Amino acid sequence: MQILVPDDPVFISKFTAIEQPLLHHLYYFCLPDLDSTEAKLIRTAYDSWDRIRQCLPAPLRWPETTAAVGPEQHTSVGYALHGPDGRELPSLYAVKLPLGHLCTLRACCDLLREARTRTDDPLAEALDEVADHGPDLVDDFRRAVEVMELSAPRRLLELLQRVSPAGPVTSLALDEAQRTDYRDFCGRIVYVLSVGNAFGYSCHRALYC
Repeated sequence: MQILVPDDPVFISKFTAIEQPLLHHLYYFCLPDLDSTEAKLIRTAYDSWDRIRQCLPAPLRWPETTAAVGPEQHTSVGYALHGPDGRELPSLYAVKLPLGHLCTLRACCDLLREARTRTDDPLAEALDEVADHGPDLVDDFRRAVEVMELSAPRRLLELLQRVSPAGPVTSLALDEAQRTDYRDFCGRIVYVLSVGNAFGYSCHRALYC
């Protein structure tokens, strides 16, 4: 399946958090205590997350690359996206994902959300342990998956499929119709990632306006 993924720090942080600390913690510290069906799904989801990560272009994998090349080199690959007025916009990348891996992440996300409604349950207790160390990682998991599940506008997808994320750096300009598609699609991304936090939503939306 073909999707559009944003070069968006909010999305990248939530996608990365699916692995560390959420799935990493459950996989390495909690699997022996879980029901065999739950353990198998979490194990499979961990693999699916990594397979999806490998499908992302280098500009969307900056958490792993900055340690090697330095944050100042993050823009050394990819492309520059501009609106009809010449203003630079946050980039979107066309990514081909194996459908089964995204479905596995969705199934795992649904499992974790359901487990949080239970008490005196090994998986629920494990999620409570994870929750003690930071933000709502299960909700972040949901939001990252929902962004990848968004249906991409056809005109925008066809345009961005021509971009090589491996470089060299190129410039691409949207026409008015594509700019309308871009604004609508990115508005949905922001809603999924930031709704529920009025200040965060406002700041996030400003990236695309």
